[in-house]
Amino acid sequence: MESTTSSPQNKLKFLQRGKKSTWLSSFNVTDSLGIILISNFAYNTLILFFLALLYGAQARLANKPAPSLVQLNTGETTAVEAIGNKERTPEVIKAFTIKTMSDLFTWTGRLPGKDGVPFSNLDSDPGVEIQGKGRRRGKISTQAWKASFALADDFRDPFLLKLVDLTPSNVFKGKTQFAFVPQFVREPIKIKEGEWTIDLVGTLTVLDTTNNLPTYIPFNKQIHVRAVEPPKYSPGMADDSLPPIIAKAREKGLEVVSIKDLDSK
Repeated sequence: MESTTSSPQNKLKFLQRGKKSTWLSSFNVTDSLGIILISNFAYNTLILFFLALLYGAQARLANKPAPSLVQLNTGETTAVEAIGNKERTPEVIKAFTIKTMSDLFTWTGRLPGKDGVPFSNLDSDPGVEIQGKGRRRGKISTQAWKASFALADDFRDPFLLKLVDLTPSNVFKGKTQFAFVPQFVREPIKIKEGEWTIDLVGTLTVLDTTNNLPTYIPFNKQIHVRAVEPPKYSPGMADDSLPPIIAKAREKGLEVVSIKDLDSK
């Protein structure tokens, strides 16, 4: 005969059958891994998308031609070309060399003035006194002193002492004038990165103002130049202060390392 009383196991089975399932109860470890993988895939896809955009922008910038003209503050335009930090064109090297030698070896007894001002109206050059250790004090022209900042630091001081010996005192009395005249400039020869030698042939024309008969001294030199960073200064500074003088001498991004006789190589 069957018992009318349900066993405890049957009651428990009834309760289990009647229990409702929720999304939490059906969420397992496999589902968690799937969501993580999908999220990671979406994140990496987004990164790749932004990298593609960045690459495209860089490619467009790299293929964009460099500007061939720049406009100066005066409104004028000038041609430019892209070169390396330690590269200088032959034209720049030659122009720097001639300008520097001209300023170092042209002594007129007058200070440079504006274009069109008669020579007789220019201010007299008082010169700049130079004195080395154990040596007598002497003078060089103001323009030569300014140009000497285009020389390398370890070359400048001994060169100035030699220039004192070469500069006659009559220059500052208005009795003698020297003018450097370039005659031939050879193409610069690159000896290593950022350094060149350049052969310069010219004369020093010496004029005795008492008879106005010039004499000529050969000036045949090999000049070693090196690329440097052009110094910058605030435009508001006085032109006769030291920073603008140095910046002017080195504005082409070059300095003179040595000056040797052309025959001594």
